[in-house]
Amino acid sequence: MVTQFKALIFDLGGVLLEWDRSSVNALSRSQFSTIMNSTFWHDLDRGKLTVKEACDHFGNVLGVDPSIVEGSLDQAQKSLTANIPLVQTIYDLKASNPELEFYVMSNISREHFEVVQALDIPWPMFNRSFASGLEGMRKPDLCFFEHVIKEIGHDPTEMIFLDDTPENICAARSLGIHSILVDNRLAKVGGTLRNLMEDPLARAGDYMEANAKKHHCVVEGHDDIILKDNFAQLLIWELTGDEDIIYLKWPTGALSGSPDSKVNGNTQPTTFSTSDVESGLWNYFYEKPALTTREFPPDADTTAIAYLSLPPDRLRRVADIEKVLDLMVANADPSGIMQTYFAASRPRTTPEVCCNIVRAFHRFGHGADPRKKQTEDWVVQCLANGACLDGNRYYSTPESFLYFVALLHAECAATTTTTTTTTTASSSLRERLEVVKVKLGERLDMPTNPVALALRISACQVVGIDPQLYRKDLTRLLDLQQEDGGWPAGHFCCYGRTGARIGNRGLTTALAMKIIRHERALASKLFF
Repeated sequence: MVTQFKALIFDLGGVLLEWDRSSVNALSRSQFSTIMNSTFWHDLDRGKLTVKEACDHFGNVLGVDPSIVEGSLDQAQKSLTANIPLVQTIYDLKASNPELEFYVMSNISREHFEVVQALDIPWPMFNRSFASGLEGMRKPDLCFFEHVIKEIGHDPTEMIFLDDTPENICAARSLGIHSILVDNRLAKVGGTLRNLMEDPLARAGDYMEANAKKHHCVVEGHDDIILKDNFAQLLIWELTGDEDIIYLKWPTGALSGSPDSKVNGNTQPTTFSTSDVESGLWNYFYEKPALTTREFPPDADTTAIAYLSLPPDRLRRVADIEKVLDLMVANADPSGIMQTYFAASRPRTTPEVCCNIVRAFHRFGHGADPRKKQTEDWVVQCLANGACLDGNRYYSTPESFLYFVALLHAECAATTTTTTTTTTASSSLRERLEVVKVKLGERLDMPTNPVALALRISACQVVGIDPQLYRKDLTRLLDLQQEDGGWPAGHFCCYGRTGARIGNRGLTTALAMKIIRHERALASKLFF
């Protein structure tokens, strides 16, 4: 990836270097703040005073012996250590972009700068250091920034400046320098830099490959549990088209795509007989159920998503989809709405699940099937009346529902059937679902978790919302990419009994990758 940035400028204290405040015990925090905000400290920074001269002034200001102040400054200097993760990021960025330039720009006295040059920072990697005590200027003086810009020789828009003081960031930004405030996010600075300097799509792809067959779900409040499910794996497969990075437990019980895909030492086949309709029903769990009942039935949600995700050649080898749809119809509640679980002991109806069921009917040529009318009507009603604004029993965010509705909206346009009645039915449903655009617009810029944010943006793209309307959300999502290239898990569904929320880093990352590809395709069309 060709980046617009040619130079990175780092502050020392609070960025490249960390110091232990507890090491300074002779002066209180307020006393230390008093001297650092004094004009004498500014003169020390600019090289107009030596450390000893400045400490004489500080002693008078604080009413303490100057030697105490000097000793405290010495303690602070000795406690400095390098920010190792950021140093490693510098090495990595240089390796991937040899032409990239690195600079230091720090408010620091001459004597103190001599001390820090002995610390474990990759000084040879830096093209030059601008120490205020040597330059005779200090941040946030604009003249100091203008001097640095002139000496580096690049346009300010081609520079990145990292500092831990807002007024310094303000000054840099006023001159057009892209600036990053390093506050309590010190550990995340490396990831922020990688996001700016490296291709997010390539980094995400590397993450997905590095974690292939290990994209497990996480459950909030249960860090000790590794949740292996079929549902998130199928969603990842649908988003990426890459079967090699997921694992599945097929309806027959056969395992694939996992080191655990052997039973009694024999690899289980993934070619199935379609003679038994039961083999066409999918279970949410890949392994034994966790945090729920010991026995867990197959469900219509995972089943629908499975057949929507499987490529056509695999679909024909799993089950008779007609019989599966019939079984869904037979599993309706007294109102005629198709239910979530294939078990009489779990009578549940869920809008998101119904949405995916209806999508399966339209995908496989049953858009005009009257047996789905009540289920389809309920999905439309839930959308129009904001029924899922607070999530519900099995889904933790409104974005989950809006995302599945967006996919159903697109499905109705993509039907390949030649049956006139089916095409008419799909077109009619698509019109009834147009309000999804309004509902998505109402959610834009609303605070939410990472995967819900990705679901929202993806839904906007699917239904064709103007990219400028979700630009802020997209920027937020891109900023969430972590140093390893993946995105945080967040949560999109939950346990019905306990409400414990479930997320999956692989799913969030797969969504982000599809979003980035879509944006690049749009940009390419506009360019040409």
